[in-house]
Amino acid sequence: MISSTLSMITFFLTLILGTIGPIECISESIEGNFLRGNDNDNHNHNDKDNDNDNHKVEQVEHEMIASLAERMRPRDIDKGTLIREASPPAHQFFHLHHMKSGGTSLSSWISCGKSRMDVHLATAGLSECGWGSYHRCVENESDGCRKRIDNAVVMNYCSPLAVTNYFNWTDADAVTMMRHPVDRVWSMFRFQTKSCFKCKDLKQIYQDMDASNTTQYGSGICLPQLSNHITRNLQKNIDVRNLDTIELSDSERVADAIDSIQNRFTVVGVIERLQESIELFSHSFPWLSEEIEGVEKKCPFPHSNASPSHNRCGENGGNWDLPDHPDEETRKVIEDHNQLDIMVYEAALQHFQLQKLAVVFSSDEDVE
Repeated sequence: MISSTLSMITFFLTLILGTIGPIECISESIEGNFLRGNDNDNHNHNDKDNDNDNHKVEQVEHEMIASLAERMRPRDIDKGTLIREASPPAHQFFHLHHMKSGGTSLSSWISCGKSRMDVHLATAGLSECGWGSYHRCVENESDGCRKRIDNAVVMNYCSPLAVTNYFNWTDADAVTMMRHPVDRVWSMFRFQTKSCFKCKDLKQIYQDMDASNTTQYGSGICLPQLSNHITRNLQKNIDVRNLDTIELSDSERVADAIDSIQNRFTVVGVIERLQESIELFSHSFPWLSEEIEGVEKKCPFPHSNASPSHNRCGENGGNWDLPDHPDEETRKVIEDHNQLDIMVYEAALQHFQLQKLAVVFSSDEDVE
């Protein structure tokens, strides 16, 4: 299954990258062999074909890195005019929050960063966790959330990317944080062991899902979290009123999600590479930096929303002591039910590497 997944990743990356014209090369020491891989992999081709193929890949690398460098250039929040009654322009910045992917910590960090500004920034949020309030917001034009979202400068969307388009945030700067699908699902299971998952073994929950025997579990967002939820979250082509109605094929869903990663976000972080992610966020948004010259308040990246220490799923309402990581059998079941998310995550890792190169590329341009 995993080898098949890796093959599909290669296919989708090739499909989406396409053929892009050349630009001025950056040095080989900066770009490395990001998309070219090991030359030994091409031993069945003649040298001329190898040279042509590598040249095309270099062209793609150069164009992507230059484009990312421009997209990731440092910028500040537009604070508007100095007129007392004027407010900063709305729809400037949003965080697409994936549950159990460092999203709560990232949201807290963003709140700290904007609190150091000398102007009030209207902020709002929309979350599927509030299943009823979410649906009232997207289905009822007179719901109070509409005005808050319309007037907000900064938003936290704990919902699919399509929702940001639905509310006309298409031109805003956007950030998100990714996490390995197995670790994310296991963390979600440990976080909601009782309320969502009724103290059942995760393997049993997946068996019940496969058999459509799910009435015993929590409603709303609970079970959708366990199967390709990140792919769904990153889709632009989804009905925001019927989020669990799947109309696209698996390949179309993955292609849509990967396109979002590559083309919609100013910065995509990866929780497994947290310090590097913090540096990328701080590069594009200096107001998020832990320390700002002349400002007393510091904003270190927090660690929020840990799994409960007492889940009430043990004997006599005690704690069911769940390990930090799933056993191999459970890991395999999670992987089997999150093949799309694994492909999307692998694409996010490749994009993360490009972002790092883009920062170096930008720095070299500034020096020149």
